[in-house]
Amino acid sequence: MKRLLFIRTIQILVGFSLLHVGPVFSATLYVDNQLASNCAGNYSVANRNCTGNDGVAFASLAGAAAVAQAGDTVLIRAGNYSEQLAPQHSGMPGLYITFTHYADEKVILTGASLSPAIWLEEKSYIRIDGLEITNVSRWLACLGSHHNIFQNNIFRHAHDSGGSSKTGLFFQNADYNQILNNIIDSTTQDNIGMVQSDYNLIQGNTITRAAHTLWAIKCGSYNVIRKNYFHNAFQKIGEIYDCDGVGYGSSAFPKLSALDETHYNVVEDNVFAYTHTPIDASPYAGIQYAAQHGIIRRNLFYHCTGMPVSLTLYGDEATYNYGNRIYHNVMYDNHFGAIEVPASSGSYTCADNTVRNNIFYKNNFVQYDFRWDWYDLLDGKPMQIMIGRSSTVLDSYTTRFDHNNIFSDAPDELFVIAYGDRTSSSNPPPETLSWWEANHDYFVNNLEADPMFVDTLNKIFHLQPGSPMIDAGRFLAKTVGSGTSSVMMQVDSAGYFMDGFGISGLSGDTIQLEGQTQRAVIISIDYATNTLILDKPLSWTGGQGVSLQYEGATPDIGAFEFPASTSVQDRKLVYGRIDVFPNPGSGKFFIRPSALNVTSLQVYTILGECVYDSDHLPAFIDLSGQPAGMYILKAGWSSGEQVEKIMMER
Repeated sequence: MKRLLFIRTIQILVGFSLLHVGPVFSATLYVDNQLASNCAGNYSVANRNCTGNDGVAFASLAGAAAVAQAGDTVLIRAGNYSEQLAPQHSGMPGLYITFTHYADEKVILTGASLSPAIWLEEKSYIRIDGLEITNVSRWLACLGSHHNIFQNNIFRHAHDSGGSSKTGLFFQNADYNQILNNIIDSTTQDNIGMVQSDYNLIQGNTITRAAHTLWAIKCGSYNVIRKNYFHNAFQKIGEIYDCDGVGYGSSAFPKLSALDETHYNVVEDNVFAYTHTPIDASPYAGIQYAAQHGIIRRNLFYHCTGMPVSLTLYGDEATYNYGNRIYHNVMYDNHFGAIEVPASSGSYTCADNTVRNNIFYKNNFVQYDFRWDWYDLLDGKPMQIMIGRSSTVLDSYTTRFDHNNIFSDAPDELFVIAYGDRTSSSNPPPETLSWWEANHDYFVNNLEADPMFVDTLNKIFHLQPGSPMIDAGRFLAKTVGSGTSSVMMQVDSAGYFMDGFGISGLSGDTIQLEGQTQRAVIISIDYATNTLILDKPLSWTGGQGVSLQYEGATPDIGAFEFPASTSVQDRKLVYGRIDVFPNPGSGKFFIRPSALNVTSLQVYTILGECVYDSDHLPAFIDLSGQPAGMYILKAGWSSGEQVEKIMMER
């Protein structure tokens, strides 16, 4: 059904464009809830009434949403709007219908009756930019709608009394949408939910506080979640798995069941800063994962009280967990170890997963769940990896750990790897990493060493000079056969790479061959034949290593190459023309003077309280008097441009 809906939508758009063979004239429309009635061309921007010549204005969102056509921009004036925003027409490629605030005015959609506040059903090429949606029942429903952009908004406090998974930003049968640079905070269920939706991008957002999960992808493929900051003081951060009776529940968008249908999703370059966990219940994971052919890479996981990555098997929705690649992540100081791998049994499949070039460092087991005797034994131990116990031969495991750094305090510590079943009263005795390497071929060439991070206190996870992680990683794939000045490269496993999936603004991976400095960008991948199509020709021999671009002789272990290509500070954040990076231990955040035309700069808490306000670009921002937590930076430019949502941890 989803493919039929998508094809039908495209046909409508094509038909619409054929009807408009002449030029498309874009209009600027206004919405002003101070108006007593609509202004038919005589709106006054200065007076906010119908005494001028600034154009057409509507007294309601519904008025503008009913008439806005492809290419139009709807400028909404400051105020609280207690009505649903529901565009009645679609835009076209290159001609979005944009709903945004006028100048720097604050537009707030609010009211408990808004369920949801924004409604898109089979509407495409809509842009929602710079609005605040707060204290509503639900934020957004995007159903059968494609190529929409939601950027620079603040979504806060969605409180559906029923705790519905549709409480936050909910997508079903919705492809090629983008959620960019928003603040998304506090729901009674899921902040973002995607059901049978493909090719979507979630990037640059600050996503916090959800009673269930910050985001969930269910039976959707080719989605990318990247460069976000996640912190959930209520429960878990993310879920990726199949569908078992989930969906909007209407006749047009019914609840769905689809198994083995969650392929090639990518989670990369994110910060997973915290998950809560309950007492005497299963811990809340960074990512609860049961999908196929996915990639989890270059993420930072720290201070999660549950497992950062939990490969799971349960029920119908988590039956298939195979072909996944987890590499170049850092997992530090998490309280249920770093990663959990289940045992395949019966109809449940956990197979062909690879965990490579990660750093698992100083994680441990803290007993929050007192129901199990095995957890009594594990409490306080330096556990990095938990492996589920199987009734079959242990070497039947096909989750492979190679070239990772698995270390807590000393080499060959017991309990670094925990193998067992929490319900069992007779789990095997603990063994060291060297024992696992000697006795089981799915642990290969892993290290035990202090990675020598720059500064763990300030979350600076770049490597210092002399780190044993430098040039210690393994190449991700190997070439199959030789090639001379060719753009078609066959490898033994293309599942480590992605080509951008045709998502606007997203390029494919930049790769580099073993022993070479030349690099090329992947523009297409045939996963069935393990063939990479490159943007320029390279030459190689059979069996030559292929990896993401790297420095030195071979890839490093961890999330960052040494030397860093941008800065030695991994917490330095670059957004627009401002660079922010911490001075370790001081509470001061230094500003690189790369933006000389800044007219204002403010820092807010995640709850919206302004703790710093300046009319120029300072040398540093001093937050040493503020409590620890996350802060949001907002900058204004003389050109009128604004930059929001730079995350700074204090």
